Amino acid sequence: MLTMAQLRRKIMTECKGQPRLQKAVAFAVFLKYKLGQSSMMRNYSVNKIHTLTKISATTIKKYLPILKQCGFVAFCGKNNQHLIVSKLCSHTKGRNVKIDDFCFDSYKDVYRSLRAYLALIIQSHKDFVKRSIQIVANPKNWEEFKAARRNVKRLVKQGVLCGLCDKYKEYGLSFKRIASETGNCARTAQRIMNYAIKKGWVSKKRNFKKIFTPKINRRQSDMFTFSTLNNIYIVYANTYELNILL
Repeated sequence: MLTMAQLRRKIMTECKGQPRLQKAVAFAVFLKYKLGQSSMMRNYSVNKIHTLTKISATTIKKYLPILKQCGFVAFCGKNNQHLIVSKLCSHTKGRNVKIDDFCFDSYKDVYRSLRAYLALIIQSHKDFVKRSIQIVANPKNWEEFKAARRNVKRLVKQGVLCGLCDKYKEYGLSFKRIASETGNCARTAQRIMNYAIKKGWVSKKRNFKKIFTPKINRRQSDMFTFSTLNNIYIVYANTYELNILL
């Protein structure tokens, strides 16, 4: 049984901030994985899908109509007794996200992987902006400069950058931003990133500043995050480094 290698970026984009759609997409991806290359279940039934995927009957009944509405599945045969999972990737290079590293042990693992990838895509975009700015400043050749310059102009037009001569500033990736992208709370966002770190998809670097201040003695202030006996600490959002290619 082969792992489906790619998922359309458009589908991933539509999943932003939509937990219900994320679950539906995870369902479609896991079902397609379980069905293999044929992507068809003949004479399907809720019980048959449950036996294959171990997904509860309630979840199957809830999300099958959503899958049909989104075009992820289709039905054929005399009385629509056969279920087909549609192609979830594009033939065009660059329009897909590689999901080889998804965990396919269970439906929940696929769902966790999908949410983690939504957060990783944010970091991937940050890396793209950083790389484009660096290439414009120090290109290796003329062709590389033209391509990077074109990317920077597009980023300015989209409002990501203010001008063509902007310098890259790293502010980290906050749990609030991740929560917004996945449609969850900050606590869930933290669990999502911990899952990605555990899988080895991303490396975390804590981002804080320590300042020696004699006898500060654990005071509270809006100027810093917290303090100990002789030090104050200003905690910024964590920074991350991708270990996989999306």
